[in-house]
Amino acid sequence: MGDNVQKYKDMEKRLTLMRDKDWLNAINSLKSLIIEEDKEYSVTYRENRQRNNRTFGFHKVKFVEDTQSFIFTSFVSDWESGELTNEVRDKITLKDIDIIKYTVRDKPDLDGLVF
Repeated sequence: MGDNVQKYKDMEKRLTLMRDKDWLNAINSLKSLIIEEDKEYSVTYRENRQRNNRTFGFHKVKFVEDTQSFIFTSFVSDWESGELTNEVRDKITLKDIDIIKYTVRDKPDLDGLVF
């Protein structure tokens, strides 16, 4: 019974959010997002009853249509070259209705820095 109630609440929230053009554009573009190596990506979200928005930086995103959710994955960077490795640093699965927005920024150019 509780699962059906949650599905109903999710559907109700999704229908409400579909009136928000910014949210709809963000969700639609996340579904077909092509990751570029020279960019940094992050998603802002709020799950269930959290009071504050949270942000998660990611390098890969996958949409799962059956559950209307996204899987965001971040990878470990090689400390010498800065290149991404295949080692997963963190992963988060979010319902589409928990996503507020996503952000794309140019990666800072660190080539000229001396440590």
